[in-house]
Amino acid sequence: MAISFSNQAKEEICRSITGKPETIAFLAGLLCTAKQLQYTEIVIQTECAALAELLPKALRTVYPKLAIQTQSKCHADRQTVTTLRITDAYAIPRLCKRLQLHPDRRVYAVSQQTAASMPYFVAGIFVANGSMTDPTRSYHMEITMPDAEFAQALIPVFSGWNIPIKLMQRKGDQVLYLKQNQQIADTLAIFGAQDAYFTMVDAQVYRSVRGQTNRRTNCDLANIDKAIAAGAQQVQDITLIVQTVGIESLSPALRVMAEARLQAPEATLEELGAMMQPPLSRSGVYHRLQRISAYAKTLRAEQAKSE
Repeated sequence: MAISFSNQAKEEICRSITGKPETIAFLAGLLCTAKQLQYTEIVIQTECAALAELLPKALRTVYPKLAIQTQSKCHADRQTVTTLRITDAYAIPRLCKRLQLHPDRRVYAVSQQTAASMPYFVAGIFVANGSMTDPTRSYHMEITMPDAEFAQALIPVFSGWNIPIKLMQRKGDQVLYLKQNQQIADTLAIFGAQDAYFTMVDAQVYRSVRGQTNRRTNCDLANIDKAIAAGAQQVQDITLIVQTVGIESLSPALRVMAEARLQAPEATLEELGAMMQPPLSRSGVYHRLQRISAYAKTLRAEQAKSE
């Protein structure tokens, strides 16, 4: 069975968990949404092969002698489900203490996270209990939470990342969800899934330009392809700047342009110009974007030298 986009993103997140501090935060989030979390038993179920492989190693990084029972079930019409079970009544309380968890009040773990550890903590929650649709079809990400208190505690966390996540009830479950492409893409970037981020960005650019093509029968397809490629490349250049030296490294004029391009990766040069205050000509927009791309090129060259 072909792996879903959701599982591809989860596998990328799992590969990004390397250091011990990141592992501890990731495990804390993951166990907070475990199928069962008690001082006498922990049960985790997953369809993500990368997580099933990572979990025993990660858990033993925190508690080396931990005994873990693993069972996998194959289904003809879905991914293999792996169940990991821990029943060591001596080890579990010590594991929870090291991860700063209270099984009877899972939300406690949220308050123990720092700004640096929080992305890994929430990534663990998503990998354990989250899902998303293929961006070529629709935009939707959700995380099923074990209780309302825990779900409410994560809303300000996302707000701090400028991501307005929403909460709904569905069949008795508390579900956090996003429906905007850029918000989902930003969340994936925070979780460490850079490839999935660029897939989302490219899908948005392509879908927007394709929609314009359907409305404009006389549109030049070659120019559309160039617009798609240029818009996607500009978003990648700006993302590189944000992640390496920060958007504050740009001059005020270039910073406004970069933020506008991130908000509207599908916009034409004319549309971007109209978003400026005061409005900017097509030529002015083009030259500012060229300066941003030149800066990103310099950063890539510096990274290549350091490697």
